Amino acid sequence: MVKDRMVDLLQEHFELNLYEARAYVALVGFGVLTPAELASVSEVPAPRTYDVLRSLEKKGFAISQPGKVNKYRPVHPENILEKFIEEWQERVKVELEAKKKAKEELIELMTPLIETEIPKYGVERVWVVRGIRNATLKTREMFEEVTERILLVDSGYVAVNLESDIISAVDRGVKAKIIVAESLLPRLRESKLLEYARNGKLELRTLDKFDLPMLICDDEVFFALEDMAARYFNYETQVWIKDFRVRALFEAKFNEYWEKAKAV
Repeated sequence: MVKDRMVDLLQEHFELNLYEARAYVALVGFGVLTPAELASVSEVPAPRTYDVLRSLEKKGFAISQPGKVNKYRPVHPENILEKFIEEWQERVKVELEAKKKAKEELIELMTPLIETEIPKYGVERVWVVRGIRNATLKTREMFEEVTERILLVDSGYVAVNLESDIISAVDRGVKAKIIVAESLLPRLRESKLLEYARNGKLELRTLDKFDLPMLICDDEVFFALEDMAARYFNYETQVWIKDFRVRALFEAKFNEYWEKAKAV
């Protein structure tokens, strides 16, 4: 109904509550109303009409006509709605400036924290990540932040789905050594990974079998715990560790695989 739409618009865009919106629509329709009349022609409960009309007057949507019984008439919609918009614009400007100043102050206050050597993820250097979506987000984050090298042993998902992220890292000057399962190679025939490998921009090898897929980005290590049931339900548990000692252990395993792997 048209009346319902008017009420909705007044609530959504002009900061009137339900009873205020209904009362204003009634005033526009009837011109002048007393509180008792408002209750009889609108869906505003009788005990609320006085408060609602006074609130409309305070907000500028109605004008009272004093008398033995107060009467109220509406301010013309074009006038009050335009005035509301002008005041809202000014309010937004003030709020925007306040937020900009708050941002500047927060950045100033937080700069010492940002510049400390505390790890980005807090004092903890071990995190558990569950589910393919979260693992993908974490892997992408590692590729975005790596600065020196990538070591990847991949059974298929990363090379196929995050190829562009690896390429972006390599284009930034990151060195990459990648081992993929032999069964994956046909799916990479048209990929940039293979093209980059042939052009010497990264190193790519294949291996028929490995039991520990892993990703090493600088001193960060990311690997999945073996759990077939979790894998079936796309809820694998993966572990992220940032520790140079753990990285050294995984790198040693990577090097074992690298020696057995075949160049592409």
